[in-house]
Amino acid sequence: MSELNSNEPRLVLMIDDDPLQIEFGRTLAARAGYRFAAAEGGRAGLRAAHEARPDVILLDYLMPDLTGKQVFEELLRSADRRVRHTPVIMLTAQSANREEQRRLLDAGLAAYLYKPFGYHELLNVIDNVLVFAQTRERNRQLERQARQSFVATARTLVTLLFAKDPCTAEHSNMTADLAEAVALTCGLAEQDAMTVKLGALLHDVGKIGVPEHVLCKPGKLTCDEMAIMRLHVEYGDEALSGVPYMETVREMVKYHHEWWDGCGYPFNLRGEEIPFGARLVSVVDAFDSMTSDRPYRNSLPLAEAHRRLRAGAGTQFDPALVEALVETLGKFEPRRGRSLDLQFLEELSPVV
Repeated sequence: MSELNSNEPRLVLMIDDDPLQIEFGRTLAARAGYRFAAAEGGRAGLRAAHEARPDVILLDYLMPDLTGKQVFEELLRSADRRVRHTPVIMLTAQSANREEQRRLLDAGLAAYLYKPFGYHELLNVIDNVLVFAQTRERNRQLERQARQSFVATARTLVTLLFAKDPCTAEHSNMTADLAEAVALTCGLAEQDAMTVKLGALLHDVGKIGVPEHVLCKPGKLTCDEMAIMRLHVEYGDEALSGVPYMETVREMVKYHHEWWDGCGYPFNLRGEEIPFGARLVSVVDAFDSMTSDRPYRNSLPLAEAHRRLRAGAGTQFDPALVEALVETLGKFEPRRGRSLDLQFLEELSPVV
């Protein structure tokens, strides 16, 4: 489609094998003030769609080389985003095949128009489709901006967290990789597993707001210091407030210290009241903490960590997720000291 702010007349492309129908379209476009291009047949129409970049396509259903349906499906598969989103009006003399019509409309076909039709009827459909397409393109632009904001915010928060405390950074990196692997073990789709990975990466982001004398204290925290440390879940929730597409990640940040038996914090949620992602991050977070060196203690052996996880199943942890973690560890090798890779954010939030 042409740029939204362009004052140039809109371009109508007609793909049809009937010269009389093309001439009718040419006359209509001239009267209505549209620019007009035509292609005889489906293959020529596909070439014209990529070369001319029309604002709307009038597509005949029955053509000898490719049907209108085949042409439309090829347009949807185009590598050119603008071509994929060009609104298509299907022109057909066939009686309605309601099931196929529904499938094509669901796939993005803008409208059907049945022959014979008059000048005013076709012009009205073109005008309405162009108005709707312009609104839809504005919405896509807003969507792209929101997704770019999501990626930029996530990168900034991770960078700040890693700069504040290298120990927390290493822990978050390890927890993220393992959480994604456990999510896949649980059968989550790849996109959902990457969301869990981001939630695990940011689960301690609220520690940016915790004073360093508490965050980096080498010994046991006092009750007052523990109360300050626990505020990191609230700080993290606030940091993600209002960021597009962060709702699920916020849940993981906010609830990853809730316990299966209701004895966690900050809301004493229990069982499946705790969002799935938060329950998953909780058990992976605990495992990595137990198997990592800390200023106040050495890491635990894997066997002891497994024993403590299973001992906490049903009290601190979701029992099913403890078993999923143990299963994952049988085929997943943690890589400590690995540099941070945020490329997955682009895959998690692709530009539409």
